[in-house]
Amino acid sequence: MSTGGGAASGMLLVEEYFDREDDRFVESLRDVEDAPALARFVDRWKQDSRPWARRQVLAYLAEPLNAPGHHVVVKRLFKQAEERRDHEQMAAFLVAFDRLVRRVRKKGFRFAWNPDPRATEETAVLAEMRQVEFLASPQDVIPPPLPQKFVDPRTGKQREVPYWQRYYPASFRLFSYRTRHYLRRRAWRYFRRLGHQHRDEYVAAIAPALLQYADDDVARPEHLLDNWGLMHACFFRSRAIEFSERTAQLRAGHTLAELTAAPCFEPLWSAALAELLQLLQSAKSRTMRVWARQLLERYHAPALATLSVDTLFALLEHDDAEVQQFAASLLERLAGIDAWPLENWLRLLEVREPATLAIVCEQFQRRVAPERIDLDQSLDLAISEAVPVARLGANLLAGRKWEAAEERSALVKLGAARCSALGAQLAKWALGIVGAAERYDREVVTALFDSLLETMRQAACAWFEYSSVAQDDPVLWSRMMETPFDDVRLRIVEQLEHRAARPRIGARDLAPLWTSVLLGVHRGGRQKLAAVHQLAEAIVAQPEEAPQLVPVLAVAVRSIRRPEQRAGLAAIGYLLDRQPSLADAIARHLPELNVAPSPSAGG
Repeated sequence: MSTGGGAASGMLLVEEYFDREDDRFVESLRDVEDAPALARFVDRWKQDSRPWARRQVLAYLAEPLNAPGHHVVVKRLFKQAEERRDHEQMAAFLVAFDRLVRRVRKKGFRFAWNPDPRATEETAVLAEMRQVEFLASPQDVIPPPLPQKFVDPRTGKQREVPYWQRYYPASFRLFSYRTRHYLRRRAWRYFRRLGHQHRDEYVAAIAPALLQYADDDVARPEHLLDNWGLMHACFFRSRAIEFSERTAQLRAGHTLAELTAAPCFEPLWSAALAELLQLLQSAKSRTMRVWARQLLERYHAPALATLSVDTLFALLEHDDAEVQQFAASLLERLAGIDAWPLENWLRLLEVREPATLAIVCEQFQRRVAPERIDLDQSLDLAISEAVPVARLGANLLAGRKWEAAEERSALVKLGAARCSALGAQLAKWALGIVGAAERYDREVVTALFDSLLETMRQAACAWFEYSSVAQDDPVLWSRMMETPFDDVRLRIVEQLEHRAARPRIGARDLAPLWTSVLLGVHRGGRQKLAAVHQLAEAIVAQPEEAPQLVPVLAVAVRSIRRPEQRAGLAAIGYLLDRQPSLADAIARHLPELNVAPSPSAGG
């Protein structure tokens, strides 16, 4: 307990923060426990007309009412808000007072007596004893402030109040339970009178209170029932709930699963579209969002079909998946949706919740003509991580004709696909476009082998084993030998072993040579080093094969094995000496080498 000089210095700091409009005001105020000093200050606070001072009342009420000695602060601020008909502050008091009552579950025993109607009180016997669960109010009351010292009646001397009587756990709250129940009823009475006497003000006054209830306030069924103001405002007419003088409780034979929106003054909510939409978007509690959605569907279905694009996107971008799904369901009946610009639809595809995204993609496919989407946009959708969006993009790509080579070259972007579920499907489809001999595109094929998706790489490897055009492409083999993915490299080595075992067909068949070079880079061997020199001689003899075979030598030069490195570098030197015109091709595939033709080399 702050007393004496400590209390005086604490109040001086509070007043200084108050005068300077310092955000530390509420925190420092809660540290002061001197009730007389707090009473004097709160009278000054009530008379301050600054907007900042008013906002501090709301900030104070947002904190738990567990600061010892603050009974006077709460009561005087509450009376002032009630007298001034300050709807905003009264909404904050309604929520704060509801949070004061939190019953807990306890177990006890109930005695069942002999039901024999002939038994008298003296002859009745105990039939059985049952264990039951019931709700009880915990012992968590912070009493009004005690004096720091008191006169001990036994000795007549002054003694200090014991420590345990001056400090309380953070879970304790102000006021006795009798007072808490009274404050809850009085706060709700204010809004009930509004509903009867000022019907045009009721919804606008109670809606800010409903916005403040958080999920923690209704985390357990008993906590939901303990919110006196919320239960009256939202479920007063529910058949599953009955109200006693102090509590709301379930009627016999009913459960909370039956609880649906049945508010007090329900007809007033039928004209409150803006307030219900605000609750749906901004309520901190799922209970309030579900309640608002039920009333919107009950009374405002025609208006929901005319929602603005901004409002719809705000709902679709909500953190609550249920709100997103509700907004997505509105797409089916939203007026003017067929005339939306493509940018709106593409923005819709950015939602995160899978079920919502599936609905959006279905509407996209139904309402957006494929010709409105260009190639780059289709590819962006196909490489999306979300399955519905990636499938939508794949369907759009499958609907194109792919006659132009530059369009087929754009498929290299599929290597950046992020949806594992569609990786194999995209790879098979793309290889069907660019894997045929007449449309072969090495860059696209390489991108699929370099994909981060294992499903896409494995589908590409399966295609490679049976593709004649790929099997005869030494550049592709060379690139795959340098892949960082073991699953690809091991399958390629296995294929190389089969290729290297084949006999050479004619003098111009160079496949056994370059396959031996690549296989030697992987596992070494003296006979493989000779193949490097033989490949270099073949390039000199057939310069037109250089674009296909120089990449094979580049793999040898980059080998981690020293013998292959030396053999590769010797072969490059041999090529430059015999065919200086190959310098550009060698520099393109080995940019790390400073390649220059020998000055003594002849034409």
